[in-house]
Amino acid sequence: MNDFLRRIYLSVASILFFLWLGMVVWIFKKNLPNFASLVSGPVSLTATTSAEWAPLFNIPGIRFSVYQVKSGESYSQIAGRFQLSERTLRSLNQANDEEEPKPGNSIFIPSQDGIFHVMRPGQSLSDVARAYGVSLGSILQFDHLTGDSDVQAGQVIYIPEGKYLTDKDVHWISLLALQDQKGFIKPTTGRFADGFGERINPISGKKEFHPGLDLAPGWRAAVVASQTGKVIFAGIRAGYGRLIILDHGNGLTSRYGHLDQIMVKLDQVVKQGELIGRVGMTGMATGPHLHFEIRLNGKPQNPLIYLTQ
Repeated sequence: MNDFLRRIYLSVASILFFLWLGMVVWIFKKNLPNFASLVSGPVSLTATTSAEWAPLFNIPGIRFSVYQVKSGESYSQIAGRFQLSERTLRSLNQANDEEEPKPGNSIFIPSQDGIFHVMRPGQSLSDVARAYGVSLGSILQFDHLTGDSDVQAGQVIYIPEGKYLTDKDVHWISLLALQDQKGFIKPTTGRFADGFGERINPISGKKEFHPGLDLAPGWRAAVVASQTGKVIFAGIRAGYGRLIILDHGNGLTSRYGHLDQIMVKLDQVVKQGELIGRVGMTGMATGPHLHFEIRLNGKPQNPLIYLTQ
């Protein structure tokens, strides 16, 4: 090959090389966000962030970091990147409403899978354990806690073998109802005479479902509104005798049965703790007591899940 042809080949090769290199650079720049997403990891807690958040992430053996959400990313995609389940990220970030994270927002990433709960005002560890279907002892042991005095509002706790709660789950709704000014209080004093669930009816002697709690403080003891609400029934109903029903919004209602005296009127708005009646034994009752129910969308719930006292 003579020098002339050699120079031609080298020139063509050089041109093709630079064209190829330019194409690679163009492709890289065009897809830079995607490349960065593939190779970048979570941003560690900065000194500023640590000072603000670290006290709330004090779970032995689990590390936490912060990740900034990129455009188009979902909880499922982010969880997959860090080899975690979507439910882990949603529980830790309190995103159990099926919404996806917004670009630019920061979310927390744990070093291991599991169910987490962020404590809120008015919630106790016993309330949380009951809602997630685990024992209080398992939470105390894993999180190295001795009781409610060790936790504060906003603190993250790990729920060993806990079930995932969506925002539509009755147990989640009841947990939210326990927040300050939203929890239910005992409507009267005295002992719990009968509980929620299957029991032997003291009148018929047959096994049946008891949809509430019976409290026995004594004849004509004061009955107060367990939560702020509107009176939607105040009268006599079969079985209940004199009955008051309060509507608390969000599908929640409370019932106060077997009253001796009703002290509110239909459509009246009463505040939590306000006197609404007196304990009696009207209706199907073997002795003076208050029959107390909490219902969600008409379905009886265990009042103990909602009571803050």
